[in-house]
Amino acid sequence: MSKINLVGQKELIKELTQKVDSGRLAHSFLITGPAGSGKLSIAIKFAELILSVKHVDDDLSLAGCVQRVNNLTHPDLHFVFPVNTNTRIKSRATSKHFAKEWRESIIENPYITISQWLKKIDISNKKGNISVNEAEDINKVMSLKSYEGGSKVMIIWLAEKMNTECANKLLKLIEEPSPKTVFVLLTENASAILPTIKSRCQIINTSPIESGEISSSLIKDHGVDTNMANKISNQCGGDYSLALSLFRSDSMQVDFENLFIEWVRLAFKVKMDKSVVKDLMIWAEKISKLPKETQKQFLVFSLGLFRKSMLSNYKSITYGSDFEDKSFSFKKFSPFIHDNNILELYKEINKSIYELNRNGNSKIIITDLSLKLTRLIHQKSTIIDE
Repeated sequence: MSKINLVGQKELIKELTQKVDSGRLAHSFLITGPAGSGKLSIAIKFAELILSVKHVDDDLSLAGCVQRVNNLTHPDLHFVFPVNTNTRIKSRATSKHFAKEWRESIIENPYITISQWLKKIDISNKKGNISVNEAEDINKVMSLKSYEGGSKVMIIWLAEKMNTECANKLLKLIEEPSPKTVFVLLTENASAILPTIKSRCQIINTSPIESGEISSSLIKDHGVDTNMANKISNQCGGDYSLALSLFRSDSMQVDFENLFIEWVRLAFKVKMDKSVVKDLMIWAEKISKLPKETQKQFLVFSLGLFRKSMLSNYKSITYGSDFEDKSFSFKKFSPFIHDNNILELYKEINKSIYELNRNGNSKIIITDLSLKLTRLIHQKSTIIDE
């Protein structure tokens, strides 16, 4: 296997290996799951398995194939990712214009976030998107014969960023694929993918990474001491991108757990005592004074806890509390996160993260989110517990 870092997900790689070994590979896959679960690393490992089939009987040839995938220079491995115009590319920006930056970024960190990527290509003040111009390039590349005579693999990172025109053109390619072509679409938001595209893809679901896998990787790959690695793994909610951000920033000086506990407790109290709104405003102001990156990391951390709460509530997972504050009972809190508020919580928190990325006023954004939390956290579930 290549050296592209993949944390955990061993069972999933075993499943993908079996698919390749069976010799009955679908033409299109959709790898979906939460941020930081390693979808891009998984896709690159998957591509390596597919492209290695041609060389399986020749060790020297196989080693060369693996190395080329590892360096992201294999001629039959192609990538598409969100881009936009910048000072260098004035119009019709597509992935081919940023191939060098992409290769450098992914070799350094395959768990890169969209905000980190846009900053890398100097368009952090714009949205990244996958336009119809990209679809034309995809068509050209995938209609050619493979360079090495085997399969061609096209990995589309954050496929939900495709505009409608691009998605419709891609649909035609997926419906009538050229021989020996494999499309691997990656998404954090499967609902944003065109239903007709989804119906033609084999779905591969990824899960948040186990905290033990994250702490082990931080210790082994980044030299983090055990106590700090455990603290980061508990705070990142299974998101390895967030774990790396926490490790590389000053955010570990901020106690996300206590901030979260204070936040939800104040949100609960507002219904019984309207004067608590003043305390909630003070809390929001305190958060807004933190570095903007830390604010975003706290919101991602909160998303992870709300998700764990819902899964625990519906007995999908057994959650052992990692909270140092033993006065906060996760078991008592989790029933308040359920089918009737989890989607809106996700929507509002992700909206706040987006607005922070767009350099919105932190105090207004956090205050607005906190007031919405006071309503959402008291909504009743529509599912009757039997």
